[in-house]
Amino acid sequence: MKSTKNRPNLMGSLLNKQLSKQAQERKPFVSVISPSYNRRDFLPYLIYQFYYQDYPADRRELIILDDSAESNEDLVNMLTMNNSDNVRYIHSPRRLQLGEKRNMLNELATGEYIICFDDDDYYPANKVSYQVEQMMHHKAVFSGCDQIYIWYSHLDKIYRTTSLGKNHALNGTFGYHRNYLKKHRYRDADMLAEEGPFLNGFTAPVLQVEPRNAILCVSHSANTYDKDFVLGTCEAVDLTLEDFVTDANLLTHYRRLSHAPVTQPVNWQVFEQIIVLQNSGDTNTETIRHSLVDFGIKPQQLIFQQKSPDELETHLVVLKWAKEQEWKNILIIDGAIQFVKKENFVKNVNGLLNNIESIDWKVILLGAQHDSLRPMQSLPGVARITGADCACAYAVNSSYYQALIELYTMAKDEKASLNAAWQIKMKEDLWLGFYPSFAYLSHQGNCTDVVGADITHTFSEKT
Repeated sequence: MKSTKNRPNLMGSLLNKQLSKQAQERKPFVSVISPSYNRRDFLPYLIYQFYYQDYPADRRELIILDDSAESNEDLVNMLTMNNSDNVRYIHSPRRLQLGEKRNMLNELATGEYIICFDDDDYYPANKVSYQVEQMMHHKAVFSGCDQIYIWYSHLDKIYRTTSLGKNHALNGTFGYHRNYLKKHRYRDADMLAEEGPFLNGFTAPVLQVEPRNAILCVSHSANTYDKDFVLGTCEAVDLTLEDFVTDANLLTHYRRLSHAPVTQPVNWQVFEQIIVLQNSGDTNTETIRHSLVDFGIKPQQLIFQQKSPDELETHLVVLKWAKEQEWKNILIIDGAIQFVKKENFVKNVNGLLNNIESIDWKVILLGAQHDSLRPMQSLPGVARITGADCACAYAVNSSYYQALIELYTMAKDEKASLNAAWQIKMKEDLWLGFYPSFAYLSHQGNCTDVVGADITHTFSEKT
């Protein structure tokens, strides 16, 4: 009789398959919950991401609570082909506070585990299965991510947020057992930063899960909270959108966000001349010209000026020229400049530029690294700047030409930098700017000690 020691055990294989099947059947039911408001364009991708999850389809549900002015039930029915056994859409005719909305979603959830999806962010196909398995393995009732990756669609760059502590997590990454709800609730009135009360002031234990398996937060013009305000504290990472999003349909969707045109033009006409400073030997003048014209600047406004080795000398030449020509104002920009082409930014910029004639302004910083500022209540996104450096775009009123000429001359004689010279006048006179900055530099030697470092985020710090 032949030995059966190494022979495949058919019964064993069948038994293992049966046990595997039973284990799958025993997977806990999961409720994926998503608050929504004015996101009709994003709902198809939310539902798509729910459907493509690798967690057993019969062991999960999606609940959307939408308090938009108009119901999107017609769209949801079309997307689910009126077969919404595991997709529940609830429309509230009453505008809800975010904390109240999240509490209502928790009450609607029937799952043993609850996973939070934001309606505009990206979630990998293994999101639900990974997070539930992690909680079961570690016997944790709550999980989430303290740090996350954010893709800034207008920059096409990914950044990682800073760590705020082991008991901190962001709502779009939350996953919890329903037992957690016995002693935890959102504060109904909260519209922002609602995580704190739900986590008992960030004292509740949080199972930290791998961010890349949890979420890719997407920054776009319609965000509930403008994520450009956190960009300044983020860290640039060597990752691309394609490193996260592998699904072709979703990738196409996000690429559309990245290339979305700005529908309202910037009121560039308030500037009599726009001086573009270029390094010696630059051969991309026409490329820069076309880019600026495409963004709404008239060709006759543009004058290209070569930089001298002495930064202050370059700016002195421009200011003296502007004074001689009696231009009512000038805008000086770096040839390597990039603009934030987002609707909300342009709206804030125009809010100031459209009222420029009624303000006794001296300097307007369109792009700089802010050290200290005071927001203006009357103009959203505009601030009184009392400390800044590394300017890549600033406008000067004609009444201030002589003051800056004298300042730059004195600083040049003392071998001081342009940045140092600014600090003297900023605190005395009316220097305005945008926060976060409307313009920025990706890389610039005199703004960083690290050669080739990405400095985009430093133009978005909110002090």
